[in-house]
This record gives sequence, C-alpha cells and structure tokens, in this order.
Amino acid sequence: MSVKSWMPIKKASFSQAVIYRFEELLRTGVLKPGEKLASEAELARAFQVSRPTLREALKALNLLGLLVSRTGDGTYVSSDSRNLFKTAIYFSTFLSAVDFLGLIEARIAIEPFLAELAAQRATKQDLDRMKECLRKMEGAVGQMQKYLDSEIAFHDEITEAARSAVLQGIMVSLRDLLLEGRTKITADQTGKKNFDFHVRIYDAIRHRQPKLAHRRMLEHLQENRKRYERFYENLKIDSIAQTKQLPGVLLSATERFVLPQRAPSGRGRKD
Repeated sequence: MSVKSWMPIKKASFSQAVIYRFEELLRTGVLKPGEKLASEAELARAFQVSRPTLREALKALNLLGLLVSRTGDGTYVSSDSRNLFKTAIYFSTFLSAVDFLGLIEARIAIEPFLAELAAQRATKQDLDRMKECLRKMEGAVGQMQKYLDSEIAFHDEITEAARSAVLQGIMVSLRDLLLEGRTKITADQTGKKNFDFHVRIYDAIRHRQPKLAHRRMLEHLQENRKRYERFYENLKIDSIAQTKQLPGVLLSATERFVLPQRAPSGRGRKD
C-alpha cells in the first residue's frame, strides 16, 4: 500500500488533523475496512508529523473504534461497519449543540420508517420481545435508569424487526451518541404518558398497520424534540467550551483528541 499521495499535515496542525485525515481516507475509500496500516515511521513521513503526534492520533482512533491494534501484527482498519457508521456521523456533526439537535432530527427522519417496516416484517418472536420490553417499562415507571434501559431495548427491537442492516447500523450510532442527552434532558419522561406512547406504537406494529406505526412513532419523537429545543434555548450557548458540558458530548476519554485546542494567545487555533 502506497502512502506517498496522502498529503502531508500542515505544521500548524495537532493530532486532530491526523484523525480527520484518517476519517477522510476511510470515507473516500482510500482506506478500507480490514486493511492493515503502514508502519508508524512510514505514516509519520506521509503526514509529515512527528511520531509522538501520530501515536496520539492512533490511540484516539483506537478508542473511537476506527482502528484495531493487534499485538505483534500491526494496526488495522476496523472491519465493524457499525463503528464506521458511528465515526462518520461523529465527525460530520462534531457534536456541537446545534448539530446534536441535528442528530435528533436524523432519528426523526429514520425511526418512523423503521416502525413502518417493522409493522410489515416483524415476526411473532419480534413482537414477543417488544411486549416483554413494555412489561419491564411498565414495572419501572418512575425509575429512571430501569425505565430508560427497557425503553431503549424496545426501540432496538423495532429496529431489529425492520430487517434493514444499513438503517440498523445508523440507528446504533445515533442511539450511542444521543444516550447521554436522553438521560439528562428527558429523564423525567419515564411516566404513564411516555409509556402509553410506546404501547400505541406497539399496537400499530402488532396489528400490521404500517402508516399508523409511522405516525405514532413520529408523534413520540417530535414530542421529545420539543423538550431538547427548550433545553438548548435556555442554555445560551456561545462557546465550544460550553458544549463540552452538554448532553450528547460523549467524549470523556477522548475529548482532548477532538475538541479544538486554544493557542497560547487564547485564540482558537485551527487544524
């Protein structure tokens, strides 16, 4: 594999730029799932960065699931397509507050269609698992974590019942990115009204009514969207530093690799 054409990283860049370049190479098909990377020395020369900078970027890419290191064998591009979906969404949104709302809109665009497909394709086993999720939700009304765990499982069962591998990969990505926000902003939505929404969605799927399932899922998600909008309207977000504290910024272990760094002068530095 030749890396000479991979365009060097500008000297003003930090390791984030290496991360972004790897993502671009994956997205454009230059790097493919399962492919083995060149040596650290060769990569550092191709990007024209120091080896410590390269190692920092590779570590972040491993944490994000883009790369997999195999002791004694080298580093490979992840072969897990769901991780690649997640990474593509992650980088394209950069997880600012506005883009976080964009993730919710993406869910609104996709999940009602999944409910529609589930109404057409769900097996008896799928329906039984959805019903069991509802049973657990009902028993956990008012208990945030238990309720949310069962609610997420219910939505996952709908996605599974839709039998669409590509959309399922996207939904796994969205779910992971939105989970923290779901916990912080809509955690109080673990009562009877929320439960009834899910029962109505299930009934439409069980009775093989695709359009009704679509409409009921859309109503449910739009109600949640209003809560997110009110939350962000009250925040008065005016800096990247503030977004680090927002629901949905699931960066903990890796945020230093992806959040913009500040130059010594205090001005934001671009990569």
